[in-house]
Amino acid sequence: MARVRREGLVADLATQQIVRSRRAVLAAAAGGAAALAASAIGPATVAAAAANMQTETDNATALPTGVTNSTADSQALFGHATGAGNGVEGTSATGHGARGVSTDTSDPTNDVSNAGVVGVAGDTNNIPANIALTGVFGYSDPSPVDGFVGAGVWGDSGDIGVIGTGALGVIGIAEDASGIGVLATTDVGGARSLLVEGKAEFTRSGRTSISAGHSSKAVTLAGCTSSTLVFAVLSSNRSGKYVRAVVPASGKFTIYLNSSVSSRSNVSWIAFTNPSNHSG
Repeated sequence: MARVRREGLVADLATQQIVRSRRAVLAAAAGGAAALAASAIGPATVAAAAANMQTETDNATALPTGVTNSTADSQALFGHATGAGNGVEGTSATGHGARGVSTDTSDPTNDVSNAGVVGVAGDTNNIPANIALTGVFGYSDPSPVDGFVGAGVWGDSGDIGVIGTGALGVIGIAEDASGIGVLATTDVGGARSLLVEGKAEFTRSGRTSISAGHSSKAVTLAGCTSSTLVFAVLSSNRSGKYVRAVVPASGKFTIYLNSSVSSRSNVSWIAFTNPSNHSG
């Protein structure tokens, strides 16, 4: 009888052990499933933010990817290419391919680098010290090869190459004694180098008067030489009177009438540089 009880007790213990083992397996399985479910329903952005950008591949993203540098006066992002490669390239189907923004325009005297985009062909040390309040600044070193010229900004289109709007749409400044502020040219037959729609003002033009009893008038004009082309016409109706000659000289020109006038008479004039020698 005791043997039977012992064998029954052993059987009971074995059954309990099997039950406990099965419960442990089930518990472990349930815990693993819960962990898997938790990872599956976690926020996708966390995983995306933790992903490292890789070289030599297109790092495809579903959200904007940025670089923020907390160190003042240092670059946030740079790209250097060798040969004819592009340092940085931006494309867009309908938006901006590339956009540069410099936001603080409050102090252009001290914030001298406040320019949205700066493009340099050559030595960056040669750009002006202050380029503040400039949307796009372009600089190029002069060409060392005959037949080529450096261009700070080049606009090209089948329609309009460059458009300037504002209180002053376009300003051209020559910084060389033999330079040209603005050049308008064409080698296409029938094309016009220059079209002015509306008023035109020339600082080397004006109106002067010849007093009664006189037939000539000397007019001071800075930069005038004996080569300057000066044209003049009577602006007062004087029967039988006309401008007989305009003679340029250093720093002035003289208007001569065919005879003296009996009353004060106005004369309008305009002066041009001589294209044969670029003088005057």
